[in-house]
Amino acid sequence: MSNVKELLVGIVLVFLLGVSGFLYRTAMEQPFPGGSGVAACTLEAKICPDGTTVGRTGPSCTFASCPLPNVAVSSAGIAFVLPAGYALIATSSLSGTSIAAAYDTTAPTSASTTATLFIRDYAIPTGESAAQVMLDTATLDPSGRSPTSMSQFATTTISAHTFQRIQIGRFEGQVQTAYYLPRAHDVLRFDVTERNVANWTDPTLVVDKLPGHIALRALLATLSVGP
Repeated sequence: MSNVKELLVGIVLVFLLGVSGFLYRTAMEQPFPGGSGVAACTLEAKICPDGTTVGRTGPSCTFASCPLPNVAVSSAGIAFVLPAGYALIATSSLSGTSIAAAYDTTAPTSASTTATLFIRDYAIPTGESAAQVMLDTATLDPSGRSPTSMSQFATTTISAHTFQRIQIGRFEGQVQTAYYLPRAHDVLRFDVTERNVANWTDPTLVVDKLPGHIALRALLATLSVGP
C-alpha cells in the first residue's frame, strides 16, 4: 500500500511541476498589466543611418528608436544623421504647411554665418507630375518667379539618391539652395538657407563650400527614404 501512495505522490508532483513550468513560461512571454513585462523578441537588428544597429524591445517587440544623431521624420517617411551643431526648430513657429522639419545652427558656422536646414514634403496632385510640383514650388529670390523649365535644375547624385538641385536665392547676404527628391506620390525638398554670407555678391563664390551647404549634403549622404 505504501508503494502505491508513493507512486501517486510522485505522479502528483510531476503534474504540479509541469503546470508550474507552463505557467511560468507563459507569464514570461506575455506583457504584464500596464505594458511592462518581458517579451520573447526575435534577435533581428535594424541598421540606423549612422551604421549602428538597434534590436527589438518592449512588449510589442518593436525596434528601438535609433539614438541621436540619427533622426527620423515619420511624417515624411525618412531618416538621416543630423549634422553636428544643428538642433530641431518647432515647426509651429515656421510658416508653410509643407514644412516637415527644420534644423537651425546652435552657433555661427563661420564668423557670423548661420544656417537653417529645411525639409518640405509636397503631395503630387492628381493629374500632375513631380516635375510640375518642382517648377511650381521653386520660387526664386529676389524675382519671385518660378523656373519655367526643368533645364534650370541640375541633376545631382548623393549616395544612393538622385536629386534635382536649384539655387533658390542669393540676395542681401542670404544664399539658399534646394535639392528635390521625387517619389511616387510626393516630392521631398531639402534646402539650406545661409545668412550673413559676407561675399555673397562675389561671382567666384563656390556655394558648395559654404558650411551650411556642406552640412546639408552630409545629411543627404545618410538619407534613408521610404516609398
